[in-house]
Amino acid sequence: MSVTATATPSLFASLRNAIAQRPALNRALPAILSLVVLLVVAGVLIPAFLLPDRLLLLGQQVAPLALVAIGQTLVVLIGGIDLSVGAVLTLSLVLGAGIARGADSMVLVAIVACLGVGAAIGLVNGLLITRLRLPALISTLATATMVKGASWVYTNGAPNGSMPPSLQYAANGKIGIVPVADIIIALVFAGVLVLLTRTLFGRRLYAVGANPRTAELTGIRVERITVIAYVLCGMLAAAAGLLLGGYIAVGTLDAGETYVLNSLAVVLIGGTSLSGGEGGVWGTIIGVVILAVLTALLIQLSVPIALRSVLLALIVIVGAILQGRRITT
Repeated sequence: MSVTATATPSLFASLRNAIAQRPALNRALPAILSLVVLLVVAGVLIPAFLLPDRLLLLGQQVAPLALVAIGQTLVVLIGGIDLSVGAVLTLSLVLGAGIARGADSMVLVAIVACLGVGAAIGLVNGLLITRLRLPALISTLATATMVKGASWVYTNGAPNGSMPPSLQYAANGKIGIVPVADIIIALVFAGVLVLLTRTLFGRRLYAVGANPRTAELTGIRVERITVIAYVLCGMLAAAAGLLLGGYIAVGTLDAGETYVLNSLAVVLIGGTSLSGGEGGVWGTIIGVVILAVLTALLIQLSVPIALRSVLLALIVIVGAILQGRRITT
């Protein structure tokens, strides 16, 4: 038997064992395989699709979604859901543009204000769920409606102002061939990954998602973990609004319309359990890439936007069905 023949199975066995020892990656394995297949199909249909600069540009375009999805992952890991992320993103975008008005001298004020508002909305969500015992679905839907109304009141239905050059550079600029937005996502991803896998908070968050009652009996302050998860989700949604604002340069009141469904779709695709306690940001990032590649491929193939929306909804349904089967088995 040749060296190559023996080395290849050994390589795949090592990779499989390495993934098996990391639960979050293990749950993301179907997503990883799906991404590989999708990239192969894209490469066959459109050879230029796999050029490095095209793939890096793709990452730049979905950077706001990646931020929202990472925040959504934190909430889903505790068995919750946040339907207000799209409204928070929109409010952050119009608020940032309105405060900065294109001036770099106001960029820090705009960032602090938007992140503060995002954190405050997350705090409200967390308190509605933990103090008033409202279901996450109802409380975040109500919050989304209020936040959307706040955006209209703030802008009087006509957003004004614009994002300063520094935020536009963060969204559209490059360092070498690497978009700055890709670097931002990589740093946020690394930070949340460390938070989930290397800190006491991360272990407690997984424990709350797996079994809140048991977690409480072991001394974990379940309500505090829940509130923190929603606060972080709100802040990441607000950060996504600033990044998206930098990308399009001006404020708009319909910016966040698709982000609730899209963020849930990539969380599901990445293998995070809707019942909580299983999954992680590895799978979410892979889900973001899958959705980005699939959307770009459908656009290249001239698939109508209405049909693309239907396909996205089907992805969410299939993901939920697969998650349900995992839970029951």
